[in-house]
Amino acid sequence: MHAHISSIFATEVVACLQAIQQGLDLSLLVVEIEGDARSVIRKLVSQVKDRSEIEIYIKDSKQLCSDFDSCLFHFTHREANKVAHILTTKGIRRRENTYLMRGVALFTVEEIDKDQRGVESMS
Repeated sequence: MHAHISSIFATEVVACLQAIQQGLDLSLLVVEIEGDARSVIRKLVSQVKDRSEIEIYIKDSKQLCSDFDSCLFHFTHREANKVAHILTTKGIRRRENTYLMRGVALFTVEEIDKDQRGVESMS
């Protein structure tokens, strides 16, 4: 795990924070971020001030979101969010951030292909 991330719970919100930052880096105006940690998504959409161990990450995420025209968070089950989960867990194992700015890692391409086949078969 990253040295500065205190728990698996915090890892989920840091992944959202990184997704928000990537959207800003790409100059996107509208973003929809999916996460498989229901409690994190609830905290991100709540108007109530968070007082948990991830309070600073929640606050930073909300502040960064104000730079978009629209920033929405959605809960999705892990099975429907495999690529994001794999990016996060592989980044943690490697003790690094996993960004897609210089292309897509091979393991990511393989998982995207699997996801697309799954989506296509459900149509």
